[in-house]
Amino acid sequence: MTGRTRLLGTGVVLLAAGVLAGSARAQQVLVQADVADDTVKTAFGPNRSYFGHAYVGYGLVAGPAGRGAGLRYGLGSSELRAGGRLKFRLTQAVALNLDLGYAYQRYELAQNAQKTVPTPALHRRERLGLHQLYSEASLRLNAGRRGNAVGSYLDLLAGGGWVAGTQHTTEDEPGPGVGSVETTERGLPYLRRWTGSVGARLGIDRYALVGRYRLSAAFGEGYAAWPELPRWLLGVEVGLF
Repeated sequence: MTGRTRLLGTGVVLLAAGVLAGSARAQQVLVQADVADDTVKTAFGPNRSYFGHAYVGYGLVAGPAGRGAGLRYGLGSSELRAGGRLKFRLTQAVALNLDLGYAYQRYELAQNAQKTVPTPALHRRERLGLHQLYSEASLRLNAGRRGNAVGSYLDLLAGGGWVAGTQHTTEDEPGPGVGSVETTERGLPYLRRWTGSVGARLGIDRYALVGRYRLSAAFGEGYAAWPELPRWLLGVEVGLF
């Protein structure tokens, strides 16, 4: 084989190698995406098909009380709640919310001559406390265009709860030289164990004003003659998202 022939053969081999290398580069993956992951992100969000988040709320007890069951209104008669919410978007204007959570509600009883609940005895301070596990469903009506955000909305609420624990706390002045004595009774037989309520929530993004009305009586069937505690609760709520 002459030198020219060997040179020609070498050139052919190099040319073929170059063509194969170019072909390999042409087939290199430039963009890679997980289709399943992208689908999940599209379906989950503030204004997507599904959205879940935690929240906290605080409200004050309001409304009239029966004679003998008067309250000291304000921070002493209030409710603190924390829970989680799952929203299912039905249309751009309508969604369904399902909530689960815990609420602590307390009633600070007024000390006056008309007092009968739970006894006529007067104290320096006296309150009833309820630890409650609740569930709530709401129909959400959205307002305006908002993109992938919660936006403005009105929720119509209906829910119920189980009172997991109750307590009656009194504070007294027993005598000279003693600041005070606090007594707590738990497992109160006269407070109802199951509750039901309706209400409304008006919100913009993570902030909302909430009003609830208790449908069930505060006291059990054996205590139907007792005067009723105030049924309204007015407060605020903050979404954690």
